[in-house]
Amino acid sequence: MTELRIAILQAPAPDYGRAEGAWAELLARIDDAAQDEPDLVILPEASYPAWFLGAAAAHPPLLADAHILSDLADRARRHSVHIAAGLVLGRPGTPQNAAVLLSPAGVELARASEARPAPWFTAGRGPAAASIGGASVALFAGADHLDPRWVEAIAEARTQLCIATGAARGWTSAGGTLGDPSGHVVPTRAAEIGAWFAAAGRAGVEADSVGYAGGAGIASPREGWVARAPEDRPGIVLHACELTPSQPGVAPLAAPSISNLHAEGGTTRVAALALDPSPSVVELMESVRASVRAAATLGAQLVVLPDLTGPDPRAVTRSEALPLIEEVSGETHTLVVAGAAERAEGVLYRSVSVVEDGQLLTTYRQSTLSEADRSAGFVPGEGTSPLVQTERAGILGLLAGREGLQPAASASLRRGGAQVIAWCAGASERAVAPVAQTRAWEQRLPVVAAASASGGSCVAMEGGSLLASTRAGTPMLTHATVERRARTS
Repeated sequence: MTELRIAILQAPAPDYGRAEGAWAELLARIDDAAQDEPDLVILPEASYPAWFLGAAAAHPPLLADAHILSDLADRARRHSVHIAAGLVLGRPGTPQNAAVLLSPAGVELARASEARPAPWFTAGRGPAAASIGGASVALFAGADHLDPRWVEAIAEARTQLCIATGAARGWTSAGGTLGDPSGHVVPTRAAEIGAWFAAAGRAGVEADSVGYAGGAGIASPREGWVARAPEDRPGIVLHACELTPSQPGVAPLAAPSISNLHAEGGTTRVAALALDPSPSVVELMESVRASVRAAATLGAQLVVLPDLTGPDPRAVTRSEALPLIEEVSGETHTLVVAGAAERAEGVLYRSVSVVEDGQLLTTYRQSTLSEADRSAGFVPGEGTSPLVQTERAGILGLLAGREGLQPAASASLRRGGAQVIAWCAGASERAVAPVAQTRAWEQRLPVVAAASASGGSCVAMEGGSLLASTRAGTPMLTHATVERRARTS
């Protein structure tokens, strides 16, 4: 199967007091969704009886598990459709926030159970693997899709579709929905795993206590969100996904280097430049010079530049860019981080150089490359620590290119004592902001990311919120002040 039509039901918040009636209404919603002839229908977590159960999780359900599963199997057969549903199963002895996947014949193909659930649930085993029409599928229950520890194994399995039944929770303000990171984590997971991502959602308030953030939708591994429900009302998201062979953005990492770096806390004014590499070395270098000077005028102490080489290794190289970067860093008394191609002993690397007050502190060679990079002749670096002690940004952790798509790479920087992560994302094929936000949220570290004009540049604070970002498609600077926590390795 190359195309899979997916219908996601963004259901209203359930009422535990009328669980049987709410279940009947949800079954009717499956019938409605089936009119569009999808291949797969997805229902949010705790579709029966509700999520916010507390002590009620230990009570026997009004409708037994077998009854609920039978109802779903009947709908799967009736409409000849796969159904993925989030359910509370195992009450009263071992209540779990679970998800089941049923075939069009009504046969259970997979069952997942949330590994780190709310306290009224029993911990489960995590995601489960299955196949739909020959396509490899990963099924998540609850909030397991937000947990980065599953990413590498699911990517290695060449998964083509991830189904997340967890419903984002939060509250709304004038600036949008707060309290849940799904909006940036889901497209990031799609890019990391190289798979389509179908995420369930729910609207409204449950038990006058839990507000849902809506936002059910489907994310492409290259384009991010391609279809998404609104925050404030129920509905159906329908999209046809082309399930091509996966191209994961993650790869196994070598063991991180051990550092003995220490740094006090404080604040750092940072800037990131969105810039497309230019075939003219002179024009590109003048753009870099003007941008670093402008950043310094805005008070920036740390300036992160993108990969200045771009996809063509014959463009500007480190040997051409480094003298200019050292000169302008010394002139402006700034800390500058920039990527470029490096030729050394006949080998071609993608490298990131760190220059402070005109002095080169370190060069880090990118360890994870895309197939396009390898085809162009680049080879991965090894053995250089991506952590560096600086005066203006404390302990700086470095990411280059596709390393931003590796949760483990950022985790190793945090464990090594990094206070700020600088990511030279280069000519990114996707917007970097959701990925930077996800890394900042996972590691509780500020992330300063610089990419091409189309990929954009941004500053994300440690909770995952954006402090600043560039306009899509526009070469420009963005800047903000970030907090650095005191760190020892």
